[in-house]
Amino acid sequence: MSKVVTIYDAKTNLSKYIKEAKSGSPVYIGSYGEQEVVLMAAKPKKIKIKFGTASGKLMYKKKGSEGADPDIQEMFYGKNWDKT
Repeated sequence: MSKVVTIYDAKTNLSKYIKEAKSGSPVYIGSYGEQEVVLMAAKPKKIKIKFGTASGKLMYKKKGSEGADPDIQEMFYGKNWDKT
């Protein structure tokens, strides 16, 4: 069985034990010599991005979608945005 550190010791020396866990050695935390939890390094999650997965699945009406919405333009550029 590996060494078990107390909860107080783990709280006091947390950065030390985090470095130890990141180096690959798990740290067992508990009381009365019994393991209660294990502090170990997390594995980074790899995210795969698949481009083009929505290709051909999104539909919109061409009629009415051209041009800018006057209300939105006014929010960005002010009341006289179209009189420049």
